Amino acid sequence: MHGIGFRKITVFLFGIILMLFPVFVFAQEVDITVSAVVQSSTTTPSPYCGDTSCNGGETCATCPVDCGNCGGGGGGGGGTSYVSPETKVIFKGRAYPQAVLTLMKNGAIAATFRAENSGLFERTIQSIAAGNYNFSIFAEDTDGRRSVTIGFSVGVLADRTTTVSGIFLAPTIDLGPTQVEKGNPVDIYGQSFPASQVSIFVASNEIVKNASTSANGKWSYKLDTTPLEESGHEARAKAAFGAGEQSSFSQTMSFLVVKKGAMVCKGADLNFDGKVNLVDFSILLYYWHQKKPANICADINHDGIVDLIDFSIMMYYWTK
Repeated sequence: MHGIGFRKITVFLFGIILMLFPVFVFAQEVDITVSAVVQSSTTTPSPYCGDTSCNGGETCATCPVDCGNCGGGGGGGGGTSYVSPETKVIFKGRAYPQAVLTLMKNGAIAATFRAENSGLFERTIQSIAAGNYNFSIFAEDTDGRRSVTIGFSVGVLADRTTTVSGIFLAPTIDLGPTQVEKGNPVDIYGQSFPASQVSIFVASNEIVKNASTSANGKWSYKLDTTPLEESGHEARAKAAFGAGEQSSFSQTMSFLVVKKGAMVCKGADLNFDGKVNLVDFSILLYYWHQKKPANICADINHDGIVDLIDFSIMMYYWTK
């Protein structure tokens, strides 16, 4: 909606790719993926209630778990379990400028935070009990697209700081139109870490194209469909930065190439999934006020422009 301030609403395609890489932090440094390193460092913790020693000015009144109950019982007695504040896990890596990141611990949300304007992020999980954990992390870019989820199995030792560094989140990706006549372009776009190089992989023709990211991490590529077969195709992307840092693959997006003049539209169902919902609405807005849009199906009533009439037709079939 260029005239009234609307911007493109991106399709939310939900899916999680969870990759678990076992890590046992008994050495100083363990390589767990091409883009993440777990490091454990020993610290000298200050005395605290729950360290099994009655010290640092503790008494039976202030710390019965270490000093015993005042009414009797030896030091180091039972009671409430305490977690050392010196036991912590730090996560560092690359995402997208101002991306919203969600960090999960054993399937539950442990933290939600934003990446810096540079795209870098760092988050500390503090006062965590020693043990083995499955951590995972994903990001949502500034246009609402969600990355794949990457995960790590990490062993956390008491009174140590475990650092998971070098995390490189995969680019977000979207494309349009999802059905195109052979020879017309398909726009593929998303967000990644600034100054990274994005490689776009298109199957089934096994084509690889490259795109550079802008200062805000956004990237795009206009794919010429002339060499593609008249069939379904898939596109996915990965990013590279500096001397060999690479992300995992993004989500996979699908599109259909058809013969010239063979575009078959299905009314308000613009992505041909048998439903009229937010995905179709997002495609409609992408072509809003365009005359003779590249995706002719977005012009639902075929009057040469995507406008309020097409919107009204879509609302009539909404959720049907």
